[in-house]
Amino acid sequence: MSTRQIIRFGPNGELFGVLHSPASGNSVGANHRVRPGLAMCAPFGEEAKSAYRVFFDLACALADKGWTVLRFDYFGTGNSMGGFDGFAPGRARDDIGHALDLLREEGVGKAGLLGLGLGAALAFEAAPVQQAEFLILWQPTVNGEEFYKLNVKQAIFRQKLIRSKSSPSPDLERGQGVRNSPSDPAQGARRDGDIIDLDGYPLRKQTAEEIRAINLIKTIPPAIPPSFILQISFSQNMAHDLKALADVCQPKPHTQCVVCEPFWKRIGLVDTAPVTAATLNWLEDVVKS
Repeated sequence: MSTRQIIRFGPNGELFGVLHSPASGNSVGANHRVRPGLAMCAPFGEEAKSAYRVFFDLACALADKGWTVLRFDYFGTGNSMGGFDGFAPGRARDDIGHALDLLREEGVGKAGLLGLGLGAALAFEAAPVQQAEFLILWQPTVNGEEFYKLNVKQAIFRQKLIRSKSSPSPDLERGQGVRNSPSDPAQGARRDGDIIDLDGYPLRKQTAEEIRAINLIKTIPPAIPPSFILQISFSQNMAHDLKALADVCQPKPHTQCVVCEPFWKRIGLVDTAPVTAATLNWLEDVVKS
């Protein structure tokens, strides 16, 4: 039976994590000499909440197979220190490095990353710098500008919906209650000085610009570790942006499409068995190599 331990880590113990460890004597790999480790990089905002159970279940499944797995919160999110306005991609990439350091301190033979959405983009950018030995990208955010605009549009829609249900205003009906400028989509979200409020998630303007600047295809590193890009959608055909990302990566990543409802967009239960199965199958090959 695997175990779970709540931990604080990072230079000043500012990061919160849950470490899933295999039972004593349970290991995987050739002649039981290799105990692999995996740090799980959460997506952004509400998506992290919806993905929580899937991350938990996969971590438990891997720990039962002899893996050491770390689920953690970036600085400024979840149970880590700092307010949410302290979250920033640059800091989060450093947090990923601290997560890998912790796994290595635990004595793993190989330490890799798994990320979803924006977490996958952060993992992709951090992997070569932090010397991750393998990488799994679940439906990665390839273009930060598109991701940001989509979240702004969702925030605007929710604000309009809430206001229309509570007390419809003439200004809102005339389109004056919420502004949405094509040149600056963040005008549609509530602002307070340096803060952009994306429907309850306060971002500093600099953080918003860091997110918008993410473009995995244009900032591709010279080399990435062995990687797996998993598309999770209703289609069996690889999306253009994921195919383009795979085409520019060296060495070429393994790619796969699984038909599954985007669970990080839902509150209710979603059958994620195809996602887990595809991931476990690929990780078995990683251990053997």
